[in-house]
Amino acid sequence: MNEKIKIIRQHGKTARGQKEILKHLSGQKLTFKQAIFAKCYDCMNYFSDGKIDCKIPSCPLYPFMAYKENREKKSTKTHKTGEYVQTRAAMLSKSILTL
Repeated sequence: MNEKIKIIRQHGKTARGQKEILKHLSGQKLTFKQAIFAKCYDCMNYFSDGKIDCKIPSCPLYPFMAYKENREKKSTKTHKTGEYVQTRAAMLSKSILTL
């Protein structure tokens, strides 16, 4: 078994990105989102200090960091006219609930 996998399983905190980095180290493919979470988990030393914001705004992945303070949740989008438009995911979940 890969030495890094052993270290993660032994010392890594259960946090967003752990299963993704283990999947990557096992040779499996990741989505873009999974790759971002895996890299943050790796960069944050397996979140050994806890699930906290890295506070590195110069990092290109920082806007997507799982534990970023004041992270914006996007379920609606503002249209050019200023009115709110539901995202496709929100519309699909609403239509599934009405079935």
